[in-house]
Amino acid sequence: MDKLDLVNPDLYLSGVPRDYFRWLRDNEPISWHEEVDGPGYWVFSRFDDVVSANRDWELYSNSLKGSSIEEARSEDELVARRRMFVNQDPPQHTRYRKLVSSAFTPGQIRRMVPLIEETCSRLVDGLLDGEVHDFVSVAEELSFQMVATLFGVPESDWPALIEITRVMADFQDPEVNPGLAPRPEMQRDIAEYALSLITDVRANPDRHLGVVADLANAEIVDDDGVHRLSDSEIVGFFPAVLVGGLSTTAHSMTEMIHSWVEEPTLFDPWRGQECPSAFVEEFLRWRGPVMSFRRTATRNHERCGVHIAAGDKVLLSYASANHDERHFPQAELFDPSRDPLDHVAFGGGGPHFCIGAQLARMDLKLVFGELLRKIGTVELASDPQRLRANQFAGWLHYPIRATAV
Repeated sequence: MDKLDLVNPDLYLSGVPRDYFRWLRDNEPISWHEEVDGPGYWVFSRFDDVVSANRDWELYSNSLKGSSIEEARSEDELVARRRMFVNQDPPQHTRYRKLVSSAFTPGQIRRMVPLIEETCSRLVDGLLDGEVHDFVSVAEELSFQMVATLFGVPESDWPALIEITRVMADFQDPEVNPGLAPRPEMQRDIAEYALSLITDVRANPDRHLGVVADLANAEIVDDDGVHRLSDSEIVGFFPAVLVGGLSTTAHSMTEMIHSWVEEPTLFDPWRGQECPSAFVEEFLRWRGPVMSFRRTATRNHERCGVHIAAGDKVLLSYASANHDERHFPQAELFDPSRDPLDHVAFGGGGPHFCIGAQLARMDLKLVFGELLRKIGTVELASDPQRLRANQFAGWLHYPIRATAV
């Protein structure tokens, strides 16, 4: 089979190439792909290889070249990438993760449940007025409000910040980024906003709550002494957490609606009841939006009889691993009763497991439940449009008309 250019965001305008990933898993589970504007890359397509590599940060590094698929254009850009904790390796990554992890504890997430429930109810009720709604906008509003609240972003700043965040998240789509300016240029506005908020937090600490205030005051004591974050280091948390929260959760919500439109009876067994946790976990396995992340090999080694050289780019294909029939029998079926349900939608363990996984799960559980209880029918109002992106599978527009139960 001819190799597909998995780095080209145009490829995904027709959806995730699941047949191609199946071919890779069956024939070349560790497969070299040439790259038009880069060095080329290995694709890991089987579940066991993706999980193993994801956990082995010493062999497959985030820090060397970052986790973004595209190459950094300069050393300065690479240095800027490494300020974000998703582009770091232990021990630095571990230290920064500890500083922010307190915001994502189960207790903190439970305290947000009333807000999530109120927001879900309001947004879903708004769909039932007989008018056409772009569900992408609805999903993004809900996802963004949860993360912005957690971060302590003043509500008056939400409208401007969601637009800035969306531009950075969807920078590969010409409707969002008409000149297709590279990622670093799209990050400037969010960095400027983050710095202004941090400055105000430090100047007026009594006015602020949330993650940013916690980070401004956080200390970690270890064998190397006391660590506090600089302003530029706190800025580095904004792209990772805001974009991660907006993109992954919102895309999952829209994909759920798309699946419902495609097969109207698919979710009938779960209508009119609280959404089970297994429903969320299986949906993330079946149609989770995170397609891949990049790692860089730190030394020469062999895997599955293939020689991988130090410095080689490696794409861990979560989209493929979650459909690996060796681990998930009848993987193309949506089946919340399957066991095990140890998908890799949040990274498959290791130091880079998604820090916001519990918030995302709670968001999806509550919004899926609200949709399944209140919506009787949902149909497309006009042609939807997929997002042009090579890391997250999503929709740019998904216009629907819904009726109540």
